[in-house]
Amino acid sequence: MRGACQGTVPAMPLDSTVTLISAAAGAVCGALTPRIAYRLAVAWDEPRRAGCGACAAAFPPGRAGWLSVAARCPACGAATGPSPWWTVPVGAVAAGGLGASLHGWVLVAALVVSVAGVLLAAIDLAVHRLPDAITAPLALAVVMLLGIGAATGGEWAAYGSAFVGGVALLLAFGLLSVVSGGQLGLGDAKLAAVLGLVLGWFGWPMAVAGAALGVLVNGLVAIVALIMRRVGWRGSLPMGPALLVGAWLALVLTAAAPLIFNR
Repeated sequence: MRGACQGTVPAMPLDSTVTLISAAAGAVCGALTPRIAYRLAVAWDEPRRAGCGACAAAFPPGRAGWLSVAARCPACGAATGPSPWWTVPVGAVAAGGLGASLHGWVLVAALVVSVAGVLLAAIDLAVHRLPDAITAPLALAVVMLLGIGAATGGEWAAYGSAFVGGVALLLAFGLLSVVSGGQLGLGDAKLAAVLGLVLGWFGWPMAVAGAALGVLVNGLVAIVALIMRRVGWRGSLPMGPALLVGAWLALVLTAAAPLIFNR
């Protein structure tokens, strides 16, 4: 997909130390996701939740009120976030797959996106929002991490390509947001830009593939939801999770292809 001077997606053994460490980190962050997601899963004009919505019991002040593996209120037992039964395994599989597919600073950047992605998916599923409080610092972190990778590895062509991918997906999904009449939000465009930075590191075909896979995944989910009558014809589904899945599939399947076809 790329020239000799640009980044490539290498194949790594599935039982490598990097893969296991990545999966463990993803699982830990997935366990911490429910409380953070619950506090941030509010309408755009509402403040962050300071306590349980059922009994109004306040969360502890400071970090203790955010960094908790509890997904239920200790006072009344009401759910205070998504179930860790899905955030933990999804976090582990997402990070582990990237650990088996990438290396170097682009892996670090992708893992940061993966961890934040589980949180963003949980919030998007709950309130159809992708908060700027997460996507903005996430974009800055990815730019910085890829910049370190470019500086230490001489991958300036890949770094430039990453910006092309990010801007291209931002413009494409931003336009779709305008013409869709609100079916696709600007938050989705901002997330697409972040994903485009990582995908673009490996060339514009990777960015296009990741975006196309995201749209495909969203379409398949919409069809299933319609069949199961979970949404109506005029209903909408959160796009963020599908974009994240599409980007992940593009990276992991590209790395897995040599292992599958060169046996």
